[in-house]
Amino acid sequence: MLVMGMMSGTSADGIDVALAGISGTPPELKARFEGHFHTLFPPYLRQTILRLANVKATTTAEISELNFLLGEQLAKAAIKAARHWRVALGKISLIGSHGQTIFHLGANGRFQGKVRVASTLQIGDISVIAERTGITTVGDFRPADMAAGGQGAPLMPFADYLLYRDALRGRVALNIGGIANVTVIPAKARPKDVFAFDTGPGNMIVDALVERTTRGRASYDRDAKIALGGRTIQELLSRLMREPYLLKRPPKSTGREQF
Repeated sequence: MLVMGMMSGTSADGIDVALAGISGTPPELKARFEGHFHTLFPPYLRQTILRLANVKATTTAEISELNFLLGEQLAKAAIKAARHWRVALGKISLIGSHGQTIFHLGANGRFQGKVRVASTLQIGDISVIAERTGITTVGDFRPADMAAGGQGAPLMPFADYLLYRDALRGRVALNIGGIANVTVIPAKARPKDVFAFDTGPGNMIVDALVERTTRGRASYDRDAKIALGGRTIQELLSRLMREPYLLKRPPKSTGREQF
Protein backbone atom coordinates (compact mmCIF):
# COMPACT_ATOMS: atom_id res chain seq x y z
CA MET A 1 0.00 0.00 0.00
CA LEU A 2 0.99 3.63 -0.52
CA VAL A 3 0.86 5.74 2.63
CA MET A 4 1.24 9.50 2.89
CA GLY A 5 2.59 11.04 6.09
CA MET A 6 2.30 14.74 6.94
CA MET A 7 3.57 16.90 9.74
CA SER A 8 4.51 20.43 10.70
CA GLY A 9 7.12 20.52 13.43
CA THR A 10 8.13 22.67 16.37
CA SER A 11 9.74 25.23 14.07
CA ALA A 12 6.32 25.76 12.41
CA ASP A 13 7.93 26.68 9.10
CA GLY A 14 5.60 24.65 6.90
CA ILE A 15 4.30 21.19 6.04
CA ASP A 16 6.43 18.18 5.11
CA VAL A 17 4.75 15.39 3.14
CA ALA A 18 6.34 11.98 2.59
CA LEU A 19 5.14 9.03 0.52
CA ALA A 20 6.08 5.48 1.48
CA GLY A 21 5.38 2.12 -0.10
CA ILE A 22 4.69 -0.41 2.67
CA SER A 23 4.47 -4.18 2.31
CA GLY A 24 4.48 -7.21 4.60
CA THR A 25 3.73 -7.35 8.30
CA PRO A 26 6.03 -7.10 11.36
CA PRO A 27 8.62 -8.46 11.81
CA GLU A 28 8.97 -8.68 8.00
CA LEU A 29 7.53 -5.24 7.32
CA LYS A 30 9.22 -3.39 4.47
CA ALA A 31 9.02 0.33 3.82
CA ARG A 32 10.22 2.04 0.66
CA PHE A 33 10.65 5.81 0.37
CA GLU A 34 8.76 7.11 -2.65
CA GLY A 35 8.97 10.89 -2.38
CA HIS A 36 9.09 14.08 -0.31
CA PHE A 37 7.29 17.40 -0.74
CA HIS A 38 7.51 20.60 1.31
CA THR A 39 5.32 23.67 1.33
CA LEU A 40 5.79 26.81 3.44
CA PHE A 41 3.15 28.29 5.71
CA PRO A 42 1.93 31.78 4.76
CA PRO A 43 3.76 34.24 7.10
CA TYR A 44 0.59 35.24 8.97
CA LEU A 45 -0.21 31.58 9.70
CA ARG A 46 3.28 30.85 11.04
CA GLN A 47 3.14 33.94 13.25
CA THR A 48 -0.23 32.86 14.69
CA ILE A 49 1.00 29.30 15.37
CA LEU A 50 4.13 30.57 17.12
CA ARG A 51 2.13 33.04 19.19
CA LEU A 52 -0.12 30.22 20.42
CA ALA A 53 2.76 27.78 20.94
CA ASN A 54 4.74 30.41 22.85
CA VAL A 55 1.83 30.62 25.31
CA LYS A 56 0.69 34.09 24.36
CA ALA A 57 -2.89 35.26 24.91
CA THR A 58 -5.51 33.54 22.77
CA THR A 59 -9.15 32.45 22.82
CA THR A 60 -10.92 29.14 22.29
CA ALA A 61 -12.46 30.70 19.16
CA GLU A 62 -9.02 31.40 17.70
CA ILE A 63 -7.77 27.86 18.46
CA SER A 64 -10.93 26.36 16.91
CA GLU A 65 -10.59 28.48 13.77
CA LEU A 66 -6.89 27.67 13.43
CA ASN A 67 -7.65 23.95 13.82
CA PHE A 68 -9.85 24.05 10.70
CA LEU A 69 -7.66 26.50 8.81
CA LEU A 70 -4.67 24.18 9.30
CA GLY A 71 -6.81 21.23 8.24
CA GLU A 72 -7.40 23.02 4.93
CA GLN A 73 -3.68 23.80 4.58
CA LEU A 74 -2.75 20.16 5.22
CA ALA A 75 -5.33 18.94 2.70
CA LYS A 76 -3.96 21.33 0.07
CA ALA A 77 -0.43 20.11 0.81
CA ALA A 78 -1.53 16.48 0.33
CA ILE A 79 -3.18 17.27 -3.01
CA LYS A 80 -0.18 19.32 -4.22
CA ALA A 81 2.22 16.56 -3.16
CA ALA A 82 0.31 13.88 -5.06
CA ARG A 83 0.26 16.11 -8.14
CA HIS A 84 4.01 16.74 -7.76
CA TRP A 85 4.69 12.98 -7.61
CA ARG A 86 2.18 12.30 -10.41
CA VAL A 87 0.36 9.83 -8.18
CA ALA A 88 -3.44 9.72 -8.30
CA LEU A 89 -5.08 10.35 -4.91
CA GLY A 90 -7.12 7.17 -5.46
CA LYS A 91 -3.93 5.10 -5.32
CA ILE A 92 -3.04 6.32 -1.83
CA SER A 93 -4.51 4.03 0.83
CA LEU A 94 -3.95 6.11 3.95
CA ILE A 95 -2.84 9.51 5.23
CA GLY A 96 -1.20 9.88 8.63
CA SER A 97 -1.22 13.49 9.83
CA HIS A 98 0.59 14.54 12.98
CA GLY A 99 -0.82 18.05 12.93
CA GLN A 100 0.72 21.10 14.61
CA THR A 101 1.57 20.90 18.30
CA ILE A 102 0.53 24.05 20.14
CA PHE A 103 1.01 22.68 23.67
CA HIS A 104 2.88 19.71 25.08
CA LEU A 105 3.56 18.70 28.68
CA GLY A 106 4.60 15.04 28.62
CA ALA A 107 4.44 14.40 32.36
CA ASN A 108 2.73 15.92 35.37
CA GLY A 109 4.74 18.88 36.61
CA ARG A 110 4.92 22.60 37.16
CA PHE A 111 4.24 24.96 34.28
CA GLN A 112 4.20 28.75 34.63
CA GLY A 113 4.34 28.35 38.40
CA LYS A 114 1.35 26.00 38.67
CA VAL A 115 1.04 22.24 39.05
CA ARG A 116 -0.23 20.89 35.74
CA VAL A 117 -1.59 17.54 34.53
CA ALA A 118 0.24 16.00 31.57
CA SER A 119 -1.48 16.90 28.30
CA THR A 120 -0.83 17.60 24.65
CA LEU A 121 -2.73 19.37 21.88
CA GLN A 122 -2.27 19.15 18.11
CA ILE A 123 -4.42 21.04 15.64
CA GLY A 124 -5.12 20.59 11.91
CA ASP A 125 -8.42 18.72 11.77
CA ILE A 126 -8.10 15.29 10.13
CA SER A 127 -11.79 15.23 9.13
CA VAL A 128 -11.10 18.18 6.82
CA ILE A 129 -8.12 16.35 5.27
CA ALA A 130 -10.16 13.17 4.74
CA GLU A 131 -13.07 15.05 3.19
CA ARG A 132 -10.94 17.15 0.80
CA THR A 133 -8.75 14.24 -0.37
CA GLY A 134 -11.17 11.32 -0.16
CA ILE A 135 -8.48 9.32 1.68
CA THR A 136 -8.86 7.69 5.10
CA THR A 137 -6.86 9.90 7.48
CA VAL A 138 -5.53 9.03 10.95
CA GLY A 139 -4.02 11.29 13.61
CA ASP A 140 -3.89 12.01 17.35
CA PHE A 141 -0.63 10.06 17.67
CA ARG A 142 0.69 11.97 20.70
CA PRO A 143 -2.55 11.74 22.74
CA ALA A 144 -2.75 8.00 21.95
CA ASP A 145 0.80 7.49 23.26
CA MET A 146 0.08 9.46 26.44
CA ALA A 147 -3.18 7.59 27.03
CA ALA A 148 -1.13 4.36 26.89
CA GLY A 149 1.32 5.65 29.52
CA GLY A 150 3.93 7.31 27.31
CA GLN A 151 4.99 10.95 27.24
CA GLY A 152 3.72 11.66 23.73
CA ALA A 153 7.22 12.19 22.34
CA PRO A 154 9.23 11.14 20.52
CA LEU A 155 6.90 9.35 18.10
CA MET A 156 9.47 7.57 15.94
CA PRO A 157 10.88 4.69 18.07
CA PHE A 158 8.74 1.88 16.63
CA ALA A 159 9.39 2.95 13.03
CA ASP A 160 13.11 3.31 13.82
CA TYR A 161 13.05 -0.21 15.27
CA LEU A 162 11.36 -1.69 12.18
CA LEU A 163 13.71 0.10 9.78
CA TYR A 164 17.09 -0.07 11.54
CA ARG A 165 17.18 -3.10 13.85
CA ASP A 166 20.06 -5.50 13.24
CA ALA A 167 21.03 -8.91 14.63
CA LEU A 168 24.70 -7.96 15.08
CA ARG A 169 24.91 -4.20 15.41
CA GLY A 170 23.36 -1.79 17.88
CA ARG A 171 22.23 1.50 16.38
CA VAL A 172 21.33 4.99 17.53
CA ALA A 173 19.01 7.19 15.43
CA LEU A 174 19.25 10.92 16.15
CA ASN A 175 16.65 13.32 14.75
CA ILE A 176 17.42 17.03 14.99
CA GLY A 177 14.14 18.82 14.45
CA GLY A 178 12.87 21.86 16.34
CA ILE A 179 13.25 19.55 19.35
CA ALA A 180 15.87 16.81 19.00
CA ASN A 181 15.23 13.18 19.95
CA VAL A 182 17.13 9.91 19.95
CA THR A 183 16.17 6.24 19.56
CA VAL A 184 18.52 3.57 20.94
CA ILE A 185 18.22 0.13 19.29
CA PRO A 186 20.49 -2.55 20.82
CA ALA A 187 21.69 -5.49 18.71
CA LYS A 188 19.07 -8.27 18.53
CA ALA A 189 16.58 -5.82 20.03
CA ARG A 190 12.98 -6.72 20.68
CA PRO A 191 10.48 -3.85 20.83
CA LYS A 192 10.68 -3.72 24.64
CA ASP A 193 14.50 -3.30 24.45
CA VAL A 194 14.25 -0.05 22.49
CA PHE A 195 14.16 3.28 24.30
CA ALA A 196 13.88 6.86 23.12
CA PHE A 197 13.56 10.36 24.51
CA ASP A 198 13.75 14.06 23.61
CA THR A 199 17.33 15.20 24.11
CA GLY A 200 16.42 18.90 24.23
CA PRO A 201 16.11 21.83 21.81
CA GLY A 202 17.44 21.32 18.29
CA ASN A 203 16.77 23.85 15.52
CA MET A 204 14.11 25.77 17.42
CA ILE A 205 16.46 28.12 19.27
CA VAL A 206 18.83 28.44 16.29
CA ASP A 207 15.92 29.47 14.05
CA ALA A 208 14.75 32.08 16.56
CA LEU A 209 18.25 33.55 16.91
CA VAL A 210 18.73 33.70 13.13
CA GLU A 211 15.38 35.42 12.66
CA ARG A 212 16.19 37.94 15.37
CA THR A 213 19.78 38.71 14.33
CA THR A 214 18.87 39.08 10.64
CA ARG A 215 15.82 41.19 11.58
CA GLY A 216 13.50 38.79 9.79
CA ARG A 217 15.47 38.52 6.54
CA ALA A 218 16.10 34.80 7.25
CA SER A 219 14.13 32.29 9.32
CA TYR A 220 16.83 29.61 9.56
CA ASP A 221 20.57 29.12 9.00
CA ARG A 222 20.56 27.73 5.45
CA ASP A 223 23.43 25.25 4.91
CA ALA A 224 24.73 26.29 8.38
CA LYS A 225 26.58 29.22 6.77
CA ILE A 226 26.28 31.44 9.84
CA ALA A 227 27.27 28.66 12.25
CA LEU A 228 30.27 27.62 10.13
CA GLY A 229 31.59 31.19 10.31
CA GLY A 230 31.49 31.23 14.11
CA ARG A 231 33.21 29.51 17.00
CA THR A 232 32.18 27.63 20.12
CA ILE A 233 31.92 29.85 23.19
CA GLN A 234 32.97 27.29 25.78
CA GLU A 235 31.73 29.25 28.80
CA LEU A 236 28.26 29.63 27.28
CA LEU A 237 28.16 25.96 26.23
CA SER A 238 29.10 24.83 29.76
CA ARG A 239 26.36 27.01 31.21
CA LEU A 240 23.76 25.70 28.78
CA MET A 241 24.73 22.09 29.54
CA ARG A 242 23.72 22.66 33.17
CA GLU A 243 20.09 23.11 32.06
CA PRO A 244 18.04 20.89 34.45
CA TYR A 245 16.21 19.12 31.61
CA LEU A 246 19.50 17.80 30.19
CA LEU A 247 20.35 16.26 33.58
CA LYS A 248 17.00 14.41 33.90
CA ARG A 249 17.01 10.68 33.28
CA PRO A 250 14.77 9.38 30.48
CA PRO A 251 11.99 8.79 29.71
CA LYS A 252 11.44 12.49 29.15
CA SER A 253 9.93 14.81 26.57
CA THR A 254 9.95 18.54 26.12
CA GLY A 255 8.82 21.30 23.79
CA ARG A 256 8.66 24.98 22.97
CA GLU A 257 6.96 25.67 26.31
CA GLN A 258 10.17 24.83 28.22
CA PHE A 259 12.75 26.31 25.89
